[in-house]
This record gives sequence, structure tokens and C-alpha cells, in this order.
Amino acid sequence: FPIHKFFIGRRSGVHKNVSMEYHALTSVMWWGRLFPITIQRMRFSLSQLHVCHPPTAYPKWDDAPSKSKCTDIMNNGDYHGVRGHVHEIYHEMTNRITSTGTKTFNDSMVPKLKLTRSEMTVTGLYLQHSSRPSEKVIFWIYGGAFLAGDSRGNLGIAEKMGMLCGADRDGEMRDIFIPDYRLVPEYHLDDAVHDVTLAYEYLIYERGILPENVTLLGISSGGGLVVLVLQALAKSRRAYEDGKIGSYVPMPAGGVLMCPFVDYTEPKGSMREYIKHDLIVNQAVYEEGIPYLEKVLGCHENRVRASPCYCDFYGLPPLCICVSQHEIVYDQTMLLAKRAEDHGVDVTVGVWKYMCHVFPMLCAFIPEGRASFKFMCDWIKDH
Repeated sequence: FPIHKFFIGRRSGVHKNVSMEYHALTSVMWWGRLFPITIQRMRFSLSQLHVCHPPTAYPKWDDAPSKSKCTDIMNNGDYHGVRGHVHEIYHEMTNRITSTGTKTFNDSMVPKLKLTRSEMTVTGLYLQHSSRPSEKVIFWIYGGAFLAGDSRGNLGIAEKMGMLCGADRDGEMRDIFIPDYRLVPEYHLDDAVHDVTLAYEYLIYERGILPENVTLLGISSGGGLVVLVLQALAKSRRAYEDGKIGSYVPMPAGGVLMCPFVDYTEPKGSMREYIKHDLIVNQAVYEEGIPYLEKVLGCHENRVRASPCYCDFYGLPPLCICVSQHEIVYDQTMLLAKRAEDHGVDVTVGVWKYMCHVFPMLCAFIPEGRASFKFMCDWIKDH
């Protein structure tokens, strides 16, 4: 940073109004577009996200309330690089209440009448901060264009979200649940929706967390999964009210969408324009990831029906959206916000300028990331 500040300063080609830290980060990360991208490299890099969020990076552990320290139970946090105790979840569910079915959009995909044991198994990581679970929980859904991402790589940054959000009892931190879900191209998009929806039912019925105490948070494609899960829950409730099914799963308190990827149709607008300078989704990433949408979802009509921004928003809980005006998902994010508001959903949108995709995940490096992180945390505390 001092070297960049001295030799380059604000002459990196980024807008002059962004922070010096973002100028320096641009100088470092721009070179990534010169390297070939593969799914394996994407999965490896996202599995190493915890390296960017050690205990000494923002927000620091020292900022947490002393009562939140996990000292009164056996704690494996040092092994995982976090403060709390990490439970590795492996639970076979006996029942699925909420139906998901985007596989029926593709004629080559035959809907299954009976789910296998592996499909009814919830896996992931549950981060607990004290001897008793917190009343309020953040349900964290990682991103990666449905091609990459995992629960372990998100532990550090997710814990810090729980630390900053706190809870309403003695200032303790919120526990975090990060479920695993199956990825494309080995599996279908519907498998990811099924896995996350089943994990939500596990949190409610097996761990006993009240729905109104759960906030869903999704990053990029994880934001798309948040909306798809909420839409599935709303559809299930309408079916219950119409007498078509015997039960439904209640809605969570709300959903937080961090730079959500929610339009799976042919790329257009900001999705095509801003890959030229985006630090995260550059041309190489775009060319590797986008073709899988057509491969998995099929024709245009199928991709429209699978895209959450074109689906029904009636009955959804409040949404908080954080996005950059100059990143690839800006157009589709604002379309989603408008359609949700038109359907009566309480939507709060925070827009930053000149930032790259998922810039809040860079909160350890740039002040804009810290400001957006705080914006989301404040919204979670208010809901």
C-alpha cells in the first residue's frame, strides 16, 4: 500500500473518488484477468477466503463483547481459525415440507418421486459462540456462481458478521449456520435450492430456532438462492392456504442480498459491460462460468422461470440489498428490487459507486467494504 501510494496514487484508472486502498487493490488484482480460469481454480480460491479474514483483520475480535467469548465450553475455534466452537453438521432429515422443482423446467430432467438418503442429508458448519446457542441466527449462503464455494472458506467472514450484528440478549453474538449445497456442473441448480431449503427446515425443526429469529444472508449466487428459498416458502404457504398441502414452513425475519446474482438469462446490460473492469468477475471468469447456465437450464424460457428476479415476490419478508452501481449484477439487482417493491415487499437498498462485485467481502482491505458491511449489520439488528 505505501509503495502504491507513493508511485501510483490515484492514477490507477479507477475513479478518483474511491479510497486509496481501493486504488491499491485494483493495481494488485487487475492482473488476475491474465490467468486462465477453470472451475477447479475457482473452487480452490474460494475455499481459501478465510486467509483474507484472520482474527486481526476488520472487524477485529477485540471489538466483540467479552461475554461473547466461547470460554465456557470445549472450543475448537483455534483449529478452524475462529473464536467460537464449530459444529460439523451431518443430519439425515426424515421429511421435507417445502417443495422445490426447477428440474421440471428441463425436459431432459425427470422429477424424482422419492429422494435418496444423501439428498435428505443436511451438511454444513454451525458456529456457536457460548455454552448455549444464541436465540438469533444468521443463515449464511456462500456464493461462487453455483460453480464454487464452500462453508469452511466462509467461516471467518461469517463469524465477524455475527459478531457485529450481536443479539438482543446480554450483547452476545449471533450464531452462524453455513449449509453446504451441491454445485454445478455435477448437479442441477434445483439441487442447490433443495439443499438450502432443507437446511433451513433443519435449522427450524431440528435445532429449534424460531423462524422470526433467523436472517438469511446470501453472497452473489447465494443471494439468488436466498430469494429462491423465500419464493419456495411463499409458494408453499399459498398452497397450504388453498388446502393443497397440510403444512408449511414459516418465513424467516428477512433476507440480506450481497451483490445478488439473480438473472440467469442471456447476459445483458451491466453483466456484459462491467466485466471489462470488474476485479472479481472479469472476462476470464465470465467466459468460464456463464456457458454453464445454458447447459444446465436449457432454453431461454427455462432460464427465465429459473431466475428469481422474474418470479413471484408476493408474501416475501423484508429484504436488504447491497450492490455497487458499477458492477456486473447492478441491473438485475435493481430489477429485483423494483419487482419486489411492486409486489409489496419492504426493500432497503444500499448502493455504492465504482466498486467491484461482492466488494463487502473485501472489508478487511477497503473502507467502502467496511461501510457496506456495517450497513448490512445495522439492517439485521433492526429486523
